[in-house]
Amino acid sequence: MSTLLAWHDFFLLTGTAGATLLGLVFVAASIAAAIPNEKLGNDASGSLWVLPIVYAFVRVLVVSALGLIPGQTWTLFGYLLSVLGVLDLGRIALNISGMRSFHRTRERFSMRDWWFYVVYPLLATLTLATTGVALAMGWPFPVQLLAAGLLGHLVIGVHNSWELAHWLATRQ
Repeated sequence: MSTLLAWHDFFLLTGTAGATLLGLVFVAASIAAAIPNEKLGNDASGSLWVLPIVYAFVRVLVVSALGLIPGQTWTLFGYLLSVLGVLDLGRIALNISGMRSFHRTRERFSMRDWWFYVVYPLLATLTLATTGVALAMGWPFPVQLLAAGLLGHLVIGVHNSWELAHWLATRQ
């Protein structure tokens, strides 16, 4: 029963990055509150763009925090990753439904939007969930995929934050 001690610095770094970027999203959201509502539409359509960014950073923060629990084993960590993966897949399904509705009624999305708001988050989440299942079952599995999933969510969150800020700034 080995612990996650070797991953301490990685979890500390990614957790700090996730928390910092999450804080910046809240600062940006408070500034964006002064922007006319026509740009993001109603609350439901606005949440299609903002919530996936928040969830990307929260996911990194939570997984990193769980990895820093003292004395935790890979098996328990795997179970926690699996549960978080299932919850996250449900959230992604809701986001897909909302995007499909928005796509049909308001504005057509580019393929880039679909990749960065659906496909890439789904792949990163499946990577984390698969790693969780493998760890929980004690299967030999490259735990570096855990790092790939966390870093994937960080990159997705940063990209989507930039795209949203650029879209809001240039939208008439």
